[in-house]
Amino acid sequence: MKKIPLSTLLLFFFAAVVYAVGAATRAGVPGMVYDRIRESLHITATQTSGISSAGVFGCMAFLGISGILTDRFGWRRVILAGIVLQVFGEWLLYTFTQLPVIYAGAFLNGGGRTIGYLTLLKFLDMEFDRKYFSVLIGVFYIFSYGGTLLGSSPFASLAADYPWQTILRWCNHLTTACGVAVAACLLCSARAARNAAGVRKREPFPWSQMLVQLKKPQCVGVFYCAATGIVIYWSCLSVFGKKYLSDVCGAEAGAIGVMNTLVMIEMIFAGSVSFLFGNRRKVFQAAGCALLALGCAVLFSGTFLPVGSALHAARAGFLLLGAGYGFTCIHISACREFVPAAFSASAIAFVNFCANILIIVLSQVAGSIFDRFKAADSLLAAPPAFRLILAICLILAVPAAVAAFFLRDSRGRNISAEL
Repeated sequence: MKKIPLSTLLLFFFAAVVYAVGAATRAGVPGMVYDRIRESLHITATQTSGISSAGVFGCMAFLGISGILTDRFGWRRVILAGIVLQVFGEWLLYTFTQLPVIYAGAFLNGGGRTIGYLTLLKFLDMEFDRKYFSVLIGVFYIFSYGGTLLGSSPFASLAADYPWQTILRWCNHLTTACGVAVAACLLCSARAARNAAGVRKREPFPWSQMLVQLKKPQCVGVFYCAATGIVIYWSCLSVFGKKYLSDVCGAEAGAIGVMNTLVMIEMIFAGSVSFLFGNRRKVFQAAGCALLALGCAVLFSGTFLPVGSALHAARAGFLLLGAGYGFTCIHISACREFVPAAFSASAIAFVNFCANILIIVLSQVAGSIFDRFKAADSLLAAPPAFRLILAICLILAVPAAVAAFFLRDSRGRNISAEL
């Protein structure tokens, strides 16, 4: 493994902290303070879900260009733009009360997170031996899902004592400080960056080659399995998870925190386990998709149970969702092995782009369903609302579970030429 300059490692650390903060605020707002936002801004559930959708739409919009830019110019040249967008977007979120401005802030913040996500994965792909990617991605996920964990029940607990805008302000101060540190590291490593492996010549992007690869059935299958987990997990986290616990089970967000702890553990270590077993992918992909489908089914059944039993079903269901989604690190590793190496960031961007489209749709549908099945004189949603949402999740998860069994096992090799 080649030697990495200290300035580059420090740059990765500070940029990863920035992404961790972004992951925490994405999980926390509106998911952990859903009804609090509705009360403070005097808006409907559909409008509240729009904050999540705006952030996801920002991710989706920037995925369309940031993956290609990262592949073409290298991660160093685009990483700072993502931090600036994340800081400015979050500032809009907590500073203003006008809904269009809040939506704009969520949009820009989501775009900044997207650039950070892709550039950090490109860093791991280009600065180290590619066969260790599934191990190294666990390092990234320490920050990514560590932030998500902090944005679940810890965020909800903090929001019980402080306004959600104040919490976002603190987060943004930390993001800004780390962004300044990233800029300093970039200046220190400017000379090394001229010859960095991640910087490519300015040649026309090979659109036709990429599109031919993406149309192959095996690519469609591996991308769909990866995207399904992203859709279900983030929809649960940002829209209906905490509300399910409070409205159906009469419980706090503790089960969400446990789910995220499990996700973080798997994201960190599943890639290493895959590496130790010969970089096998398929068994983990199939298990992940099956667990997601089972988790949705358990949560669906919980809506028919009395409060006490529903809470047990919720805990089991969220654990299953966490266990299934935790294998996303394997899905992402496999996705980049089904396309040529030059398209690695673009492939990951494409998977997330498709997932974010569905997250937006599901978020808005969920908001409409909550408004439609709202209890009289209350912000609580009736059980049929959650049955409809979870039925949609099952429609996504079951085909993914079936498709996973027909995927080829790339075993850490790039098999794009063999498809």
